[in-house]
Amino acid sequence: MTRRTLPARAEDRFVERRSAPETLVEFHYQVSWRSHSAIPGHHYSTQSGGGFEFHGHAPLISHPDPRNLDIHASLNDPFGQFVVRTFRQRSAIPVYVLADLSASMAFTGTRNKHETLAWFSACAAYSAFRTGDPFGFIGCGERIDPNFWIPLRWYKSIAEELWKRLNNHIPNERSARGLLETAALIGRKKSLVFLVSDFHFPLAILNQLLENLETHDVVPVVLWDSREQDHPEWGVIRFSDPESGNSRFLILRPALREKIRAAFRQRRDSITRLCAQFGREPFFVTDAFDPEELTHYFLR
Repeated sequence: MTRRTLPARAEDRFVERRSAPETLVEFHYQVSWRSHSAIPGHHYSTQSGGGFEFHGHAPLISHPDPRNLDIHASLNDPFGQFVVRTFRQRSAIPVYVLADLSASMAFTGTRNKHETLAWFSACAAYSAFRTGDPFGFIGCGERIDPNFWIPLRWYKSIAEELWKRLNNHIPNERSARGLLETAALIGRKKSLVFLVSDFHFPLAILNQLLENLETHDVVPVVLWDSREQDHPEWGVIRFSDPESGNSRFLILRPALREKIRAAFRQRRDSITRLCAQFGREPFFVTDAFDPEELTHYFLR
């Protein structure tokens, strides 16, 4: 597995923030659809070219490459033409990360969610670079944040820059509704899109977002923390909504604790069913992101 060392992190601006990861780790992704790009790359393509995937036969006059001459097919051609083998090339695909920068992503439990988002985004950018694919990033709060809009291009060192930008940002937006505007920036050319959020917003918004992105291959990446649902059996705890500012105190007891856990299980099932309707089940990240698990997700 390929690793790349990150530069020293910027001054810590989160109160309980963990130390930053020392290296970027590449994960491997694959898609079941064919790229329409004429640019050579790693993925199956609809383009004819100098690949190894046999596509068919064609007259030599239309594909003038005598290196691929098929003698047997030429002898059996009813029109007496010279026939060559044609092949499909491998092509590049666009890769995007759409990131939720709302206030709920600043939650710190076992880890800080925004720190996990920063590392995931940097690893995605590094993986796209290693694979030879163009990469783009769009961060959203209530609107698309122009400071976190990285246009789709081939970048050499955007992973480190993106990691530093995100680590020097404190998410404080009241919602992530700006995600609904991202489809216009991505366009209609089919792309692999990592949608990264804690998904603590109404399922109606998620449904609308997935509908807006239905021409793309969307991988929902759900960032949760075990401390959101794992509470002591007894005690007094304060629950707060960082986006609305509302908070309340609850007296914990075993029945209430189990009710909270059941609500998270139900929420997980609802998110999974909805995302599966649009092509892919979500990839859940609890506490820490493991690139190898994401590689296995694509292999499954």
